[in-house]
Amino acid sequence: MAVSIEDKIELFSKMIFTDIEARNSEKRLKAAQSFEQEKTRLLEEVEAKKEAIIEEAGKKAEKDKKQLIAKAKAQVYHQLLDRRQQFINEIIELLIQQAKSFVGQEEYKGYLSKSLIKAAAAFEKSDSLMLYFTKNDLEVLREFIDQQISLGGLKGRYMIQEAGQNIIGGFYAEDDKREMQVDYTLKSLIEENRELIGSSISRRLDEVQDNGK
Repeated sequence: MAVSIEDKIELFSKMIFTDIEARNSEKRLKAAQSFEQEKTRLLEEVEAKKEAIIEEAGKKAEKDKKQLIAKAKAQVYHQLLDRRQQFINEIIELLIQQAKSFVGQEEYKGYLSKSLIKAAAAFEKSDSLMLYFTKNDLEVLREFIDQQISLGGLKGRYMIQEAGQNIIGGFYAEDDKREMQVDYTLKSLIEENRELIGSSISRRLDEVQDNGK
C-alpha cells in the first residue's frame, strides 16, 4: 500500500509531537521533583526556625520568671527588714517608757546600789571621779545615793554632778583625768540590748515566714 505524502507528514508530525510531549513530560517531572525537594527543604527550615523561636521564647520566659521571683524575694526581704526595724523601735520605745516608770519604784534603789558597787570596783585605782545623775535622782534620792557611796569603796573619792544628757535613770562616771568612763544608765542598758532584741525579732519573723510557706 502506497503511503501518501499527507500520511507521511501526519506520521512525522505525530512523532515530533510525541517527542515534544515526552520531553515536556520529563521537564515537568523534574520540575515537580525539584519543587517537592525545595518544598521539603523550606518546610524543614521553617520547622527548625519555629523550634528555635520556641526554645528562645522558653529561655526568655524562664529568665523572666527567675527575675520576677528574685525581685519578689528581694521585696519581701526588704519588707521584713523594715518591719524588723519597726519592731525594734517599738520595743525600744516601750522599754524606755518602762524605764521611766521604773525610776519611781523601790526596786530602782537596788539597781543604783548594785551599780555603785560595780563602779567602785571599776575605779578601784582612781584617785577621784565624777558621778553624773539625773536631776530627778539628785532631788529625790540624793540622801540615799550619798549613803550608798559612803558604805562602799568610793567614799572620799567622788563628786556628784547633774547629767548633761537624757539618761532616764542610773548614772555614768569618769575619772578625774577623763581617761576612763563607765555607763550604768538605764538608757545605755537598753541600747546594749538592741542587738539582742533585733536577733529575737529576726528569729520570730523567720518562724512566721517558715510557717507561712
